[in-house]
Amino acid sequence: MNASFFQQIEGILHTERIDAYRQDGADAKLTMARYSLNMALSESLYPALQFSEIALRNTIHQTLTARCGTDAWYDSPASKLIPWQKNCVSDAKQSLGNFGKPVTPGRMVAELNFGFWTGFFNKAHGQTGIGHHLAKKAFPHAPAQERDLIRLGVRWKDIRDLRNRVFHHERILHWKDLELRQQAIHEVICWISPELHDLAKAIDRFAAIRRAGLKPWLSKLQRHWPLPTAAAQAPVSMSILESVAEPFDVSNGAETPFGHRWGGDVFSLSNEHFETLRSGQTLALDVMSEYVVFLKQVEGGEA
Repeated sequence: MNASFFQQIEGILHTERIDAYRQDGADAKLTMARYSLNMALSESLYPALQFSEIALRNTIHQTLTARCGTDAWYDSPASKLIPWQKNCVSDAKQSLGNFGKPVTPGRMVAELNFGFWTGFFNKAHGQTGIGHHLAKKAFPHAPAQERDLIRLGVRWKDIRDLRNRVFHHERILHWKDLELRQQAIHEVICWISPELHDLAKAIDRFAAIRRAGLKPWLSKLQRHWPLPTAAAQAPVSMSILESVAEPFDVSNGAETPFGHRWGGDVFSLSNEHFETLRSGQTLALDVMSEYVVFLKQVEGGEA
């Protein structure tokens, strides 16, 4: 095992960052494969996140330009910006000035942060009326029930949370609802522009990377951690099935009969599944789109 290679990687990436991928005691090879897969998943989400952010700010810009009668709507009382958003506008102007750039609507739209734009879908702007106006006008292709201000606020908060984790290089590998979050991003892009959504789908690689799981990354790391020789392999006896009172959340490193683990999905076996096992066949289980587990009946035993 190439311990030196891992030590060099750990030293430059920082131990605390690496620790997030070995909380269950994973070895160096699996730890780095998880880190690599997390990076690939983050990369694959970047196009959709970028499209959603750009589309949101541009559709709001266009809607408020029409409502306020000026493309500098951020300076108009008719925009009804709340105090913290006015501070965002002041900060954006100052930032442009610091770089010697003129304050133009186009530059302001690009300079205002994502939180400024998602901040229109909340109780405060429900009271100003701006939130309801944007919910109706800025998403022309959304189903009527999805133009609800509360629904939009929750959706954009979830997108912003994922965007911040991706852009700050944090762990998303363990999120069980990652597919649903990715789908939600694509939906809002489609609500704003079906054409942009077609482009987003064409370049999206998330599903393929999520489906492939850890195997490609373990293979890429093989030259640094070659498989042990047959002579070095020793039989290991351990139980892989244990009885527990009920399912419990292991995502935060809770102790399990097998030590620290990730995941915690519940797989329910029906009578049909048991009949399959009794007939001598094997069941294949997809575990979090990363591993395949095979279940079979012990010869002479009961399923």
